[in-house]
Amino acid sequence: MTLAELWFFVIAGLWSTYLVLEGFDFGVGMMMGVAARNEDERSEMIETIAPVWDANEVWLLVVGGLTFASFPAWYGTWLEGAYLGLVVLIIALLMRIISFEWRGRVNPRWRGLWSAINIGASVAAPLIWGLVLSALLAGLPVAGSGRVGEMRYFGNILAFITPYSVLGALSLTALFAFHGALFLSLRLDGELGERIRQRIVKLDARHLLPNLTLPALLLGGGFLVATPFVAHSLNARSILPVAIPAALGLIALIAAVINAQRGQFARAFICTIITIVGWVATLFIGLFPRIIVSTISLGDSVTIENAQSSHYTLVVMTVAAVVMIPVIILYQWWGFRTLMARLGRGKMPWSAPDGS
Repeated sequence: MTLAELWFFVIAGLWSTYLVLEGFDFGVGMMMGVAARNEDERSEMIETIAPVWDANEVWLLVVGGLTFASFPAWYGTWLEGAYLGLVVLIIALLMRIISFEWRGRVNPRWRGLWSAINIGASVAAPLIWGLVLSALLAGLPVAGSGRVGEMRYFGNILAFITPYSVLGALSLTALFAFHGALFLSLRLDGELGERIRQRIVKLDARHLLPNLTLPALLLGGGFLVATPFVAHSLNARSILPVAIPAALGLIALIAAVINAQRGQFARAFICTIITIVGWVATLFIGLFPRIIVSTISLGDSVTIENAQSSHYTLVVMTVAAVVMIPVIILYQWWGFRTLMARLGRGKMPWSAPDGS
C-alpha cells in the first residue's frame, strides 16, 4: 500500500468519525421536530448535546483540511462539481450554529423560530452530505489528467443529483434520525424519554412517519445493498470487496433494530455507530482506487494516484497526524466522560455508575 492509498483510507476513517459524532447531533435536531411538544422539551433535548456539539464539528475541519492537503485535485474538483449543494450545506451549518447561540439569548417569543431553524438545518445537513458523498461514486462529468488545474468539470450545478445520490441522502438522514433518537433514549428519562423510546420501538408501516426504525432499515439497508452493484456498474469494481463492509453494516443495522425492539437501547446505539461506519466504508471501498468517478469516461476519473500531493507533503502530514489525531481523540473521549455525565437525567452507556 502506498502512502497516498493509506491517506485515502485515513480520510475515510475521519469521515466515519465525523458522521458518527455529528450524526447523533443532527438526529437530536430532527427529533426536536418529531417528538418534542413544546419549547421546554426542545431545550431539554438541546441540553443533551450542549457540551459536545461544537467539538463534534471540529472533525469536519480536520477531514476537510487533510483532504485538501493530501488530495488537492480531489478537493477542488469535488467542490466545483457539488458547488450548489456545498453552499447550501455551509449555510445550513452556519444557521444551525447561530440557532444554538441565539435561541437562549433572544426574547422567548422568538425561541420557536430558532428551534425551527435548528430543525431545518439538522435535516438539510445530512441530506446534502448524503448527496455530495454519494455523488463521488455515482459520478460527475469531469475530464482531464486529474491533477490540480488540469481537471475540468463539464456539468451543470445539479449534476451531483442522481437516483443513487438521492438514495444516499435519504439513507443517511434516516440513519441519523434513528441514531439521534437512540442517543436521546439513553440521555432522557420521564415522559419525553419514554415518548422517544416509543417512536423507536413502534415497527409498524401504518406509523411510518412518526416511527424511526422502519425508514432507517429500509433506506439504510437499501443503500448498503445497492452500493456494491453501483460500484460494479459505474466504477468497474468487483462486487465482493464492496459487499463485505456492506454486509457488516447491514447486519449491524438489523441488530440495532432488534435491540431497539427489545428495549436494549445502548446496544442499539452501538450498532448504529457500526452501521454508519459501514455506510462510509462501503462507499469508499466502492470508490477505490478512484476518488471521483467520471461519467464522461472511466479513464477520466480522478484517482488516488493522479490526485495525490507530493511524497514529501504526505510524509510531513503522516508525522503530524500520528502526533495530533490521538491527542484529539483523547480530548474528545475526556469530554464525553466528564461533560456528558454532568448533564441530563440519564447517563451514556459507557459512564460509570457514579457518573464519573
